[in-house]
Amino acid sequence: MARNANRRQERQGRLFDDSTRVEPILVSTCLLGIPCRWHGRRAKKRGELIERLKKRYVLVPICPEQLGGMPTPRTGEMLHGTGAQVLDEGLRIIAPENGQDVTRFHVDGARYALEIAEIVGAKRAYLKGGSPSCDREGVTGEVLTRGGVKVIRVG
Repeated sequence: MARNANRRQERQGRLFDDSTRVEPILVSTCLLGIPCRWHGRRAKKRGELIERLKKRYVLVPICPEQLGGMPTPRTGEMLHGTGAQVLDEGLRIIAPENGQDVTRFHVDGARYALEIAEIVGAKRAYLKGGSPSCDREGVTGEVLTRGGVKVIRVG
């Protein structure tokens, strides 16, 4: 009886029950074919990869830019450095279209992505490469890595 109570207490605060042996993972929403990329169009859907992942995991879609408050479509900024430089050295992310500093949106979205990982118990994330947020070297990739989530870059 006490053992079951301890297990319930350990799982408290998580959306998925660890005892089901189906591990939740974060996945960039655009990899699922949802048109959430900066230009509002669909990315190439990674059907084969997604099908393999669905057999082993519960997929939890995230779009850090949207989580951080950016619309779709949105500006098409590039990260001229790394997520670590944004977090540790004050590197700014500037939208080339209008010169707006959008760093806060990327940092906020990354923090929300980590919060989601913690809520669902995700220990790994498959993120879209080339994104200032999602790439393993991006802001979200760095925040998740620092939070103990293994980040896998999907090109």
